[in-house]
Amino acid sequence: MDKVQILLKYIKFEELKQMKPDIRKKVEAGEVFARQENQYDLNYSRLSLDNGRLHLHCLQNQPPPHVAITLPVSEIIKTLNPKSTITFLDMAWEGLTRGRVYIRVSRDRPQARQFVGFCTGQPGSSFLNTRLNRVVNKGEQKECVFGGNYNFYDNIVYGPYTSLERVSFKSHSEKSGEFCISTNGGYESFGAYIGQVESGLEVLKAAVQLNDITQVTVVDCGVVVPL
Repeated sequence: MDKVQILLKYIKFEELKQMKPDIRKKVEAGEVFARQENQYDLNYSRLSLDNGRLHLHCLQNQPPPHVAITLPVSEIIKTLNPKSTITFLDMAWEGLTRGRVYIRVSRDRPQARQFVGFCTGQPGSSFLNTRLNRVVNKGEQKECVFGGNYNFYDNIVYGPYTSLERVSFKSHSEKSGEFCISTNGGYESFGAYIGQVESGLEVLKAAVQLNDITQVTVVDCGVVVPL
């Protein structure tokens, strides 16, 4: 890991933001990463372009390719608007990625910031490789799905919430929490309202039709970076 770190080329966020042809080419090739140095390890987050928008993927303890260029993840995070941050969750089941759910987190409150953190992996834990855990009111009004990294320390489950496409989040600790996404209207109390689904609700509606919602895994997550 030390050798990889020495060989990698560093850039500044302003260079990335300008998205000159040489930088864009490397982003499109999957060769631009954000890095976070902790006391015991060094994690990397891939950057990608999707429909012209820059995406910061979840931090992982995996070294990037030796041709990669990197910048501190903190430089990217500080550019996010805490009152309107677009996050994403990629859902998969039966061995296939079924689609991406974009959630606009629109509340500058502790639960919202924690939700964003679990999308980027900055706290050390994340939604990556977690599963949806249940459906409430399946096929009825107030239908909603639950997921998160609530198993990080325990198996505590909270229940239910919200109105159509609204997203709520309840924290149990600094490293665990559960989100709830409404898929069919209605309103009940659960956690703190943090935002709503901007696109991809159809992915969750398809997941609800499965016999076992726990088949659904978050295979990627992150945030959209404003340029």
